[in-house]
Amino acid sequence: MGTNLIFAILSPILLTIGGIISWLIKTKKEELHTQEEKAREEKLKTYEVLLEPYIIAFTFTISEKDKEKGINKIKTLEYRKAAFNLMTFGSDEVVRSFNKIMQGFYTAPSDMDKSELGFSHLKNFSELLLVIRKDLYAKNTKLKRSEMLEFMMNDLEKYRVKFDT
Repeated sequence: MGTNLIFAILSPILLTIGGIISWLIKTKKEELHTQEEKAREEKLKTYEVLLEPYIIAFTFTISEKDKEKGINKIKTLEYRKAAFNLMTFGSDEVVRSFNKIMQGFYTAPSDMDKSELGFSHLKNFSELLLVIRKDLYAKNTKLKRSEMLEFMMNDLEKYRVKFDT
């Protein structure tokens, strides 16, 4: 009889404690998910600011004057702040890829063939797009660099192997 009384008393207490623990774990998990979603949104905003000049530069239907204006956004305070944000919260791969594309623009030889220079910039840009995709959504993506450019190039097949090596 004493054992039944102990079970009768302990059962509701243990169920209540179990319920409280489950609720605490669920609440913590939801908070973590909300924080991750906010961080993803902030990253996305930063990536949009950082990518805009390159998107403008690689849009072939835009006038040279508008391209120059878009590319000059790289020199703005807003752009520098976005780059600083990237350096503080971006994944290692995104930071390296962003640095590579920036160095490609800074250090390109003035006598380099224009088409080769354009290809080099596009290759770096496609790599940046791919690592951003991995950072935000699809860590195990099977896409290649060339596939990140298909939406904007009509002659990609000629260069696919070169982009993906």
